[in-house]
Formats: sequence, C-alpha cells, structure tokens
Amino acid sequence: MYKNGELYNDEEFGKIVIKPWQLLTNKQHLRDVVRDYCIQSGFLVVVLKASNLRWTVKCSASNCEWRLHASRLPNGVTWEIKSIQNMEHTCSGLEVKNPMVSTKWATRVLLEDIRANNDIPAKSLNQLLWQRYGVQMSASTLYRMRSKALRDSNGGHDILYAQLPDYCEMVRSTNLGSSAFYAWTPQDHIDMIPQFLSIFISFKGCIDGLLAGYRSFIGVDGAHLKGNYGGVLLSTVALDANNELFPFAWAIVSVEDTDNWNLFVWHLKNFLKDSGRGDEWCIISDRQKGIDAALTELWPKA
Repeated sequence: MYKNGELYNDEEFGKIVIKPWQLLTNKQHLRDVVRDYCIQSGFLVVVLKASNLRWTVKCSASNCEWRLHASRLPNGVTWEIKSIQNMEHTCSGLEVKNPMVSTKWATRVLLEDIRANNDIPAKSLNQLLWQRYGVQMSASTLYRMRSKALRDSNGGHDILYAQLPDYCEMVRSTNLGSSAFYAWTPQDHIDMIPQFLSIFISFKGCIDGLLAGYRSFIGVDGAHLKGNYGGVLLSTVALDANNELFPFAWAIVSVEDTDNWNLFVWHLKNFLKDSGRGDEWCIISDRQKGIDAALTELWPKA
C-alpha cells in the first residue's frame, strides 16, 4: 500500500501487537486497536492531541514513558502509527477494573452473544468478559450496554414501532385467518409523525386450538407494561384440559379505559363470530376500568 508501512492484521485478544508503520483502515480502527491493546496490557491512556490529521496518546501513569503518535495519510482515510516511545511497556495494574473498558467497547466485543440471547443477564456477560478478556464491569453498566447493543442490532423503539403496520400485514397474509390490526393518531398536519395508539393480534392457530375442545369460558384482564413507553396489555385466556391458561388474543393500548376496552371487545367478538358458537360465551373479569361497560354495550348476550 505504502512503501514504509504494513497493513495491520487483526489478532485475537491476548496476541495483539502494535508497532510503528502499521497502517489502519481509518481513525476508528486505530482507536479500537489501541483500546484493545491497552485492555490487554492492563493500562490506561490519556489523549494529548486529537484532530483530523494527528492523534497522540500516552500512558496515564506519571512514571511511564509509553507514548503513541499516529497521523492520517494523504489518501484522507488510512491512518499510520508513526512512533511508539518505550515499546516495552511495563506499567500495569488495571487488568480487572480498567477505565478503557467502556460500554462501547463491551458492546463491540459482546454483540454476537447478546444477539444470540437478548435477555442474557449481567452476571453472564461479566463471566464472558472475565473468561475472554480478564476484565469486569458493574452490573448496571452491563445492563445499559445490553440495551445499547440491542438498539444497534434491532433498531430503536421508533424504528420498531414504525414496522408494526408491515408486521400486521405479514401476519394476515402469511397466517390466513389470523387477526392483526393497528391504529395511529390521526394526522392534523402533513408533517406530523403518526403516533402509535393500539394493536390487536390473535393467530388462527390459537383460535383453532380454542374451538377444538375448550369450553366457551374465557377471561379478560389488563396488565400494566414496564419500559420506556409503558402502556397496558389487554389479554384473553381460556382453560385447557389440564386447567392451564391458554392465551389466544391480546392487545397493547395506552391506558385501560372504556374506549380501549370497547376496541378490544369489538375485535374479539368479530373474531369469534364465525366460530359456530355464536354469542354463547361466558366471560369472567374484574369489571374494572371499563370492561363491564364495554361488554354490556358490545356483547350483551355473552
């Protein structure tokens, strides 16, 4: 590539070696490699100079002379390590709790593990960090890191909510006989972004299971959701032959009130109208937050 440089080859953790005249694909690659090397060697660096042309760091220990200088090459993208003072770095002591172990670094090295198990606990993440890199992080930091990794992998809530119409359409087209409906706030202006109101889903397989041998006895209730946006989960369950709960329809709404229960009961009644059982359903509920009013108005024979 360049007469006086060699392209850096990414090595597995524990075998990372950096030296002068190594070429890195861009500045972020340079910073990642130096961070990995510092964590591997157990020391912390401070930035002395950082610009679009030069990057200089040194060991944070006052009695250590380790120093690295890199600069951008004329192509405007590639960076090269120009010099490293005190190549034999002996300052250490931050092997376990190293400030260089940031959430961004942990996200990069643990992303595939989090993708494989979105609910992986902080304890398991800490075990992976210890086994692979010999470092640890606090549980609260690891939970924040996991959330960031999931956002990077799956997209944020705004992106996922925007995909709900496509999801409902896919359910109806690929699982014929299923019910999937969504609602958004009406747009008063063309530039306004629609906001999510509610979604109702019931799969054909659940209804087929319900009608195959379950009694016409169902329960409806709501439960508050925790998270960034909250809301309420409205659900309908039946009892199977072992007297175990069998959920077959659910909805997510903003609050548990008469309007939202009217919406849920209307979808539920229309979904069950072709079941062959007509309105001969026995419904149990706590008769709170508008359930009783919705059933009386929309499903009086139940």
